Amino acid sequence: MATDKEGINADLLRQDRSKATLKPISACCDIPELGDAKPLSECSNPKLPGPCKDVQCAFEKSGFLTDNLTLKKEVYKKHLRQWAKNHDGWSDAVEKAISDCVDKDLRQYLDIPCKAYDVFTCTGIAMLKKCPDAAWKC
Repeated sequence: MATDKEGINADLLRQDRSKATLKPISACCDIPELGDAKPLSECSNPKLPGPCKDVQCAFEKSGFLTDNLTLKKEVYKKHLRQWAKNHDGWSDAVEKAISDCVDKDLRQYLDIPCKAYDVFTCTGIAMLKKCPDAAWKC
């Protein structure tokens, strides 16, 4: 067994897929980046604090919001469907996200109202539920 300079067993750091895990299930699906590079870059330097501001920024710069509380549903749907065309195996997950998160008006109940957070969190959960086998890591 290999150990690093701090004595940590390097073999333990490698994921053993034959063993059970209690990781958050979200860690098991390798969902590719959903955002476009330019808006993400514009909202990353500096990274905005909190769970809403960075997602809100990325949604605003991507043109997904009319205002802080209103999603441009057709624009977001078009983005997700185009993303699915560029990522094999993700069409079912995208359609689940659209039906669960765009066509319905759900709240994720962050302490402050944040439409971008609500939609993005819901999108991630919906896509996790339809994670393609090839992207499943656990």
